Amino acid sequence: MSTRPNDPGVREAERARAELYDTLGKLRDRLDYAQRIDDALERTGRRIAEERRRNPLGFAAASVAAAAATGLAVWGIARAVMRRG
Repeated sequence: MSTRPNDPGVREAERARAELYDTLGKLRDRLDYAQRIDDALERTGRRIAEERRRNPLGFAAASVAAAAATGLAVWGIARAVMRRG
């Protein structure tokens, strides 16, 4: 039994192999969480830089508000810990 490139079985195997490689590539992309996190961080960084460029005053106000909220949260946690101990 000879296997030639025009043989229907060979063509079917090549088609199945191509489909398998495509599926494996999609799974690799979906399950590569480190790369997905890196991509998300890069997108977020670009969005923040664009917002800072477009609206510097609003960006500064948002930064101050975020810092104040973080400070209040840390202060509240520290206060609660000090009262318990």
